[in-house]
Amino acid sequence: MKSRDGRYPRQKTQPMNPLPAQPVSHTVTHKGLRLHHVEWGAPGGDALVMLHGIRLHAHCWGHFGRRFAGGYRVLALDARGHGESDWARPEDYHLQDFYEDLHAVLESRNLPPVTLIGHSLGARVAMLYTHLHPQGVARLVLVDMGPGLPAAALNRDFSRVTETPQPQEFGSHEEAVDYLAALLSRAPREMIEESVRHGMRPAGDGKFTWRYDPALGGVPLSHKDKREWDLWQVVETIACPTLLVYGADSRVVTPDIAGKVARIMPDCRVERIENAGHALFTEQPEEFARSVGRFLDETSKAAQAAIR
Repeated sequence: MKSRDGRYPRQKTQPMNPLPAQPVSHTVTHKGLRLHHVEWGAPGGDALVMLHGIRLHAHCWGHFGRRFAGGYRVLALDARGHGESDWARPEDYHLQDFYEDLHAVLESRNLPPVTLIGHSLGARVAMLYTHLHPQGVARLVLVDMGPGLPAAALNRDFSRVTETPQPQEFGSHEEAVDYLAALLSRAPREMIEESVRHGMRPAGDGKFTWRYDPALGGVPLSHKDKREWDLWQVVETIACPTLLVYGADSRVVTPDIAGKVARIMPDCRVERIENAGHALFTEQPEEFARSVGRFLDETSKAAQAAIR
């Protein structure tokens, strides 16, 4: 029986490919919602907190989490309505709600200042959190998302699973992998397989569907009781070191937008990933990891030099 929160008994299925050691799962309850996140690496290291985009999930950061687990503590959140976190009421998928969830998770884990790394919707949440809690964020990484969209992208949905009219149900995980592989033809197939493995749930009659609330569709709705933020004004206040990394083929971040972000943010650098679009961390995972790694190294050295 399908429940409103979208959770089903965990399936006993064999992975398509063997994976390294899995991350540790944690849950936090906030306003009655069970919020799930996973963690790679040993406690005690600098924390990198990963925020996914719309209709994705924590495990889409698996490649990155394993890559950085040796030197960092990597936490990846399932936003409300996604992955193993509970579903909310349709009117409660507002930027303010996602921000409050992030605040609740970070408070519960009692972390020192973190590095926030957000893709798409996750980047918007990260901007707002950093604006409201500057003392809690050491560094910020915006992944193919600026404070605003180009005119051609307004009121459009660039979620990777809605770039073409998509089937909602599949006869097998492999069928879903083939579907996404056709959309993300530049991505390593093993990354798509991992994302599908964690990103699907039973739909009945032996079929599978995406592991997110169907209410998460299109442009987020405004709400009379929740503040609407001008993120261009928000980022002007963000003083921590920031990296905007975007795909050369992105329709979400254009060179004009990237240039404007670099001009108005006090400490922002921009890098472009070639042969990649909005899903750049899936399409070019090694280039993405190297870009973020350089940023982490450079800012760590600068902070150490400032102390001396």
